[in-house]
Amino acid sequence: MKSFDIAQINQMLDAAPGGRVHLVGIGGCGMSGLAHLFLDLGYLVRGTDVASNTEIVQLKTRGAEIQIGHNASWMMEKTPDMVIYSSAIRRDNPELQEAEELRIPLLRRASALAALMQRQRGVCVAGMHGKTTTSSLLAFALKALGKKSSYAVGASVPQLQPHAFFENRVGDPETLFVVEADESDGTLREFFPQFSILLNLDEEHLDYYANLEAVCREFKQFAEQTAKTVFFCADDDRLPEVLSDRDEAISFGFHPLARYRAVISAQPGQLGHGAADTKFEVWCKGQLLGLFQISLFGEKNISNATAVIAFLHHVMQCSPEQIQDSIRDFHGASRRQQELFSDDRFRIFDDYGHHPCEIEATLKALKGQARRRLLVAFQPHRFTRTHFLLQQFAVCFKQADLLWVTEVYAASESEIPGANGQALAQAIRAQGQAVDFRPDLQELKRAVRSAMRPGDLVLLLGAGSITQAAHELANELKEEMPASMENIIAELSQIVSADTVLKAHEPLAKKTTMRVGGTADVYVEPANESDLARVLKFSRESSIPFFILGRGSNLLIRDGGIRGIVISLSNPHFSRVEVAGDLIICGAGAKLKAVSVEARRNNLMGLEFLEGIPGSVGGSLRMNAGAMGSWMFEVVESIRFMDYEGNIHERKTGEVHFEYRGCPLFKSNVALGAVLRGRMAPRESIEERAQGYNQKRWLSQPAAPSAGCIFKNPASIPAGKLIDELGLKGARVGGAVVSDVHGNFIVNDGQATAGDVLALIDLVKQKAWIVRGIELHTEVEIIGEYQKSIEE
Repeated sequence: MKSFDIAQINQMLDAAPGGRVHLVGIGGCGMSGLAHLFLDLGYLVRGTDVASNTEIVQLKTRGAEIQIGHNASWMMEKTPDMVIYSSAIRRDNPELQEAEELRIPLLRRASALAALMQRQRGVCVAGMHGKTTTSSLLAFALKALGKKSSYAVGASVPQLQPHAFFENRVGDPETLFVVEADESDGTLREFFPQFSILLNLDEEHLDYYANLEAVCREFKQFAEQTAKTVFFCADDDRLPEVLSDRDEAISFGFHPLARYRAVISAQPGQLGHGAADTKFEVWCKGQLLGLFQISLFGEKNISNATAVIAFLHHVMQCSPEQIQDSIRDFHGASRRQQELFSDDRFRIFDDYGHHPCEIEATLKALKGQARRRLLVAFQPHRFTRTHFLLQQFAVCFKQADLLWVTEVYAASESEIPGANGQALAQAIRAQGQAVDFRPDLQELKRAVRSAMRPGDLVLLLGAGSITQAAHELANELKEEMPASMENIIAELSQIVSADTVLKAHEPLAKKTTMRVGGTADVYVEPANESDLARVLKFSRESSIPFFILGRGSNLLIRDGGIRGIVISLSNPHFSRVEVAGDLIICGAGAKLKAVSVEARRNNLMGLEFLEGIPGSVGGSLRMNAGAMGSWMFEVVESIRFMDYEGNIHERKTGEVHFEYRGCPLFKSNVALGAVLRGRMAPRESIEERAQGYNQKRWLSQPAAPSAGCIFKNPASIPAGKLIDELGLKGARVGGAVVSDVHGNFIVNDGQATAGDVLALIDLVKQKAWIVRGIELHTEVEIIGEYQKSIEE
């Protein structure tokens, strides 16, 4: 097959703008990401794969034409301008052979990605371990900072949907392009980035590389191809030597001589909502840069985060405060310490780790999160890796209290005698560690479930099909939860007063203005602040997630409902509204309409805009809700709130940071109430103003059930006007409809599901991007679980 360099590929792309691109193996993470990039660039994307998956479904919704099964005839139907294939595709693939016969340009995935990256300021993240987490964290941080950036991550990332995105179809040489660069097949040399981040070198991919020295040579060549700064981990044994003759090299890590040095200041703990609380300092050239926090476990993730901090500080010139805000809320990529299930009994994690170093680091990170024991089930990946690293695998599971090993996931390799799951189990036993070999995944899952005891943390580990067993186990535990929820209610009833409402499996649809969504495992209406504090403490100590539910506006709950405890401050204790002069003292549960009415009764002006917001005081504080050109914190004098430890605090408005549609304080605290200030005015003036606002609202907003404005307004055009100009008013998915009254409202015709609303949101976002190049972001908060059938 003829090979093409980056310049030739870009010439082909320039010669066929909006042309046809065919991807063989389009369902893989790397190939599906490339497909998203070409869709962003306006190309017509076709592709094939052996089976459908979520990546293929997502691409189809964006307009890609995808066939299941490989067939040479696809090359003759709508002949593509180029065909792209991954290293996983065999050379005898009928589509590749037919494309070669028809002289259609054939490109490797890495070559096409490297060519696209060359159009912008490339930032490559490379290394044997951690590059998915690091590249996705960097892409997430750049978006949070509002920087123009493209990205291509080699795995699904829930907070980056999709996992590859090309900013600006026209092209902009100042836009950063973050790429997870794969070294497994020798394609690292395809990339010529402006910047690179090198995480580690290891004995890996020895099916391709002759030895570790060959790996080092590959990375040395890649570093030489980096035009500007190379960031490297000083803790790695080999990287400092590989980069010893390079001037523009900046080190990071825990090493005392690292330019950006990480120091752990707080071991990971558990917040009330179940997220990690990993805090660490970063020192730069001997000076404290700042204290940082991430929602990931373990020293390796701290090191990965330090690489991102170094890049943002040195290259992007971001302040420590900006960096802190940009990385704090990142929750990781799929299958990287991904928590699939958590209740008062068990926690289930799925992880992609398949190399001894990754496994050892992951087990060390999760061991501290287990209340009782760490149970580990491992599926080896590839016979070659098992063969070359058998002795390293034999000693990397020491942190596991119970261990299972299943058969090797071949990944299309031929079997190597003596390099199988049973041989690995024997090698582990020879090191004095007990291990149970279960060749069948279903049998493995049953054995793990039988051994589980309350307080256990279960980790299913490997790059192959063991993820299916992990999801099946998590779903089975969800089915078992009803009895468990009854136990939680029984325990809660012992610590709260009799006036507190406790319900299991409570429907939530009628508690939202959209009137869609599933059930809450446990629903609680505390009778007072003391009971609220007790529920929060119980949730924290039991590692049960919780969610604070307001009046349900600006909220979309998925059809699978909310796991854990849903707390509603709808008891009258939290809904009081009292007037003292020109001040109004409000509980968090008070309806905004009630606040506005009480203000009018007492001749207080300035609060009329609240009447048009269908929410509560607590929700409006959290979202800094607004209407009619005014917003909540314009009228707030002070606030009361409770932290997750149950302590009550008060602050003046001047001591609170708030922003457009948000107040970060309430991401980790519960609003209890606020003091609002009005101004004395004649009743007639207030009534006239309120009636004007109401009339404007009813003329411009639909009466049917909705969650309020769905999208934030882009800088260039109001979202409602954009949707109107796109001709989407009246667009429908199931019972969800884009309102004819206001384009930024999606209404429920009475039959909608949350799935309908989400699908319609995606439809609007895709058309806005394809037709106008505008990326819409949701203003409505979307929470909860997908229904089981959708997940599967």
